[in-house]
Amino acid sequence: MVYSLPFLLFVAVLLIAYYFVFKNHQWVVLLIGSLAFYLYTDLRFSVFLVVTTVMTYFGAIKLEQLSDYQKSNIKENKEKWTKEEKKAFKAAVSKKKRLLLSLIAIVAFGMLMVFKCKKFLPFSWLVLPLGMSFYTFQSIGYLIDVYRGDVKAERNFLHYALFVSYFPQIIQGPINRFDKLHHQFFQKHNFDFEQIRSGLWLFLWGLFKKLVIADRLAMFVNTVTEHTDNPPGSIVVAAVFLFNIELYADFSGGIDMVSGISEMFGIGLAENFKRPFFATTIGEYWHRWHISLSNWIRDYVFYPIALSKTYANVSSKLSKRNTHLGKTIPAGIVSVITFLLIGLWHEFSFSYIAYGLWHGFVMASSQIFEPFFSYLDRCFSLNRESYSMKLFGRARTWILISIGEMFTLTGSFSGFLRLFYQVIHNFDWYRAITDIELYSLTYKDFFVVGVAVIIWYVVSVRQESGMRIREHIAAQPWLFRYALTAGVIMITLIFGIYGSSYNAADFIYGGF
Repeated sequence: MVYSLPFLLFVAVLLIAYYFVFKNHQWVVLLIGSLAFYLYTDLRFSVFLVVTTVMTYFGAIKLEQLSDYQKSNIKENKEKWTKEEKKAFKAAVSKKKRLLLSLIAIVAFGMLMVFKCKKFLPFSWLVLPLGMSFYTFQSIGYLIDVYRGDVKAERNFLHYALFVSYFPQIIQGPINRFDKLHHQFFQKHNFDFEQIRSGLWLFLWGLFKKLVIADRLAMFVNTVTEHTDNPPGSIVVAAVFLFNIELYADFSGGIDMVSGISEMFGIGLAENFKRPFFATTIGEYWHRWHISLSNWIRDYVFYPIALSKTYANVSSKLSKRNTHLGKTIPAGIVSVITFLLIGLWHEFSFSYIAYGLWHGFVMASSQIFEPFFSYLDRCFSLNRESYSMKLFGRARTWILISIGEMFTLTGSFSGFLRLFYQVIHNFDWYRAITDIELYSLTYKDFFVVGVAVIIWYVVSVRQESGMRIREHIAAQPWLFRYALTAGVIMITLIFGIYGSSYNAADFIYGGF
């Protein structure tokens, strides 16, 4: 686990080696540290990391060679070939490139899907390898970028292996892009106390969210959804709403921790969250939540489908009948497909298929019925930019997100139906007050969570207004800085939920 003493000692030793012992070979320190970390935590399934790395490394080089072969032959035969001959040659080479890309993608995603479908396989030992979803998507994204000619293929295998296996990102993301991350490994990084301190602050902030908020709420949510046969509907609703907070605190807290550790090495990871519960629509929510996955799906799935001839033909035919529907129905269909893939990225199960379809349906509906919503705005003189309408939009988005999360809470269709039945037929609103302490947490626990969430909300509001919190803290007197750091550490130690049974897999997205 990223907050265990052995892991923190591992990071400390690596920092010393990185900045002071092998400062002229820093990337080698990161590679050795990353491989050691992965082999130590997941030795059984390290073969999948090796296969993905080797396969995409050589595949990228071959794709680039085919592209170079195409360009050089067209240049050499510029005057000899007719238009048809050039077109036929390009088509033949492009076919080879597509075939190679498809084969590698099928093998890589095939290995991943075996583990995603573990519920349907009779192997109890089948556990998703650490970081497999993240490094698979990251590697295939790199391969597609080389295929498109957006980046050059990396010829040094060890350099590429570091890009795939870099230890902070492999725990639970984010999904980084080659052109944004790779070059950082080979720049000279001098020891900078302020940079180390800034990374430590980000790590502590993530730790606070994880241990004080997420892990405490997990006790309540798990008791309601897994260990109680028929909880009253009001308790179910409370659990669903609190699960949203738990999930956000858990995932964003974990990302803050690994980003803070990476920042200590001078390596910046992709942004993965941008205060998603300030979003006023589902579309905006997905621009703020799990940004690296949303962008991956957008760039490598949504845009290719939306720019395809099939899409253009369907849109053209529909536009002849209705211009608006010609634009929105095809876009809505693609939205459903892409969100279905996002659901499957999490897990191949009813829960996450329903989760993906729900988000796709809401996105498609919002696009198709936009003229009707605009009509309501005009009828009731509603200004979407007003503060009250933004609050309404945030509440509406929270409710829609909560409905989607309800599919995933129990992990089964029967569990979903059980909870849904209780909400409809046995709501008993008063029991959310009188019986709340029967589900693992006391009123004192909820008070702690409430105060922690208020602190988190205030910080988020300041960030939303443009304040760079860590830079602002760094500008304060040293006494304030150290008192604040010590205070966060003490609060986390006193009010955090932790113990010997916790490990890296306890991050919710560590299981994806």
